[in-house]
Amino acid sequence: MSSIYEPIFSDITAYQRRFYLIPELWEKFKYGDLKNVDFSKWKRIKLMDDTGNFCEDEIKKIPTKYGGIYIYCIKSNVISEFDSYVMYVGMASKTTNQNLRRRVASYKSEIGVGYSRDRIHNLFKRWGKYVYVHYLPIDADREVIEELEIRLIGCLIPPCNADIQDASVKRKVKAFADF
Repeated sequence: MSSIYEPIFSDITAYQRRFYLIPELWEKFKYGDLKNVDFSKWKRIKLMDDTGNFCEDEIKKIPTKYGGIYIYCIKSNVISEFDSYVMYVGMASKTTNQNLRRRVASYKSEIGVGYSRDRIHNLFKRWGKYVYVHYLPIDADREVIEELEIRLIGCLIPPCNADIQDASVKRKVKAFADF
């Protein structure tokens, strides 16, 4: 009797990503010293529809009067309440030219031709309709938001983030990247 999963026609290696799941880093993660950061304010929206287009109505739910943190996750439809994979952590300042909604919406340019960020483009290309955005509006200075982004990247080590700012984490990840 054959499996319902046979045959898999796609190149399965194209969907392979390296995840570092390090409980020691999770336990060290703190944010209580960061002014105006309230983790109870996280929200989630679906980023792309089934045809690969940005869900404009969903993006309009993201506030414009704040900067903050956004996290791109892949969520399968197998089990509705979990099985989400953190792929990318980013930040947005609140300036005259940038805010949380505008920053998330700016990634629309990474879908088609003319994209500039290979990891993000491939995230959207391979998992588009499964990509969700978790966002945290923060009414604080850029330094606070940037520090939170650095801490989140340092403890979650998302595969689509190219740079880890925390030197000790970066050194350890680099040491084992080829294994």
